[in-house]
Amino acid sequence: MRIIAIANQKGGCGKTTTAINLSACLAKRDRRVLLIDMDPQGHSTLGYNLKTGEIGLSIYHVLREGLLLDDIILNTGIQNVRLAPANVVLSTIEQDIAYFSEKESRLHNAIGKLSKSFDYIMIDCPPNLGLLSINALRAAGEVIIPLDSSFFSLHGLSKLLETIEVLRRYTGHKTETYILPTMYDRRSRFAKEVLDEVKNHFKGIIFSTPVRQCSKLRESASFGFPICEYAPNSIGHWDYAGVADEVLMQEEPALCEKPVAVMESSINMSFQKVESPGYADNGFIFLYRDPKAAEVKIAGDFNNWVPDKDVSSYREKDGTWKKVIKIPPGAYQYKFCIDGDWKEDPSNPNIVSNRFGSYNSLVVID
Repeated sequence: MRIIAIANQKGGCGKTTTAINLSACLAKRDRRVLLIDMDPQGHSTLGYNLKTGEIGLSIYHVLREGLLLDDIILNTGIQNVRLAPANVVLSTIEQDIAYFSEKESRLHNAIGKLSKSFDYIMIDCPPNLGLLSINALRAAGEVIIPLDSSFFSLHGLSKLLETIEVLRRYTGHKTETYILPTMYDRRSRFAKEVLDEVKNHFKGIIFSTPVRQCSKLRESASFGFPICEYAPNSIGHWDYAGVADEVLMQEEPALCEKPVAVMESSINMSFQKVESPGYADNGFIFLYRDPKAAEVKIAGDFNNWVPDKDVSSYREKDGTWKKVIKIPPGAYQYKFCIDGDWKEDPSNPNIVSNRFGSYNSLVVID
């Protein structure tokens, strides 16, 4: 059983959105998931269409009164996802257990008494580094830190990493830390610069799938459904599905010791990156730069994997190949064929595994 805390002391960075949708995407892949809401705002609880004001027993009663997690777990209506709910009562927990022995390990001990079997326990932490977050970090073996492209989020990241290190020195408890870029706007130069800087600074622990800005993610939360149920053909779903796939890769040690780093290396090719894919006046454009290539073709779901079928092709003097094709909205896997050698799109960080043991690039067109 893997226990993963979703944490960042800065609010509004996609922490709860990640907890809700990563849990649901893992469940869609036949994993049994328990989501523990440790935020007094109860947003993970609300995100599964459960009204916090109508909840009786909650995670507060586990931490304060020693109830079993089994006694408070609720069905979410989503197959394979169960929820340990929270509401505003949880906001008093620090005062209520201030003089308890081992107060930092209350959640860890409660998880150890679970009778139900889960493949994953996801913990939605509050947006601060108080006792609730310390309990979550003490219980977790892994921490995912959602990071949007803002100064305050970067500052929150540094403080959280300091706290994790202090916890390790204090308790001897070690956690694996991963960074998930969220609310990414590929049209923003600043967002790209921040993402590149984070990738350079945190090599090997950053997800290769950034979660892009998506209005459907906000809508799904307001309606009380995870994105995979509310808008399965949206960018938001495909991004979180990609994150779930990266998490699942860590279940197979033979694949790679650091799966995030492996997926990162698969897109760090020697060619200069260009802004592709994107919209053009006469269709959707894919770019690939390789001055030494004699022939570059593209194939994917949009043309039944027949190289350059229904594609307008151009080659610039600098060796950039332009592929323009009219594609209706949807999600498409594709690859470039360079002089007979199949390669992913080096400018597109979104990749999915294929049945041949390699990867395809993935694009979602709204």
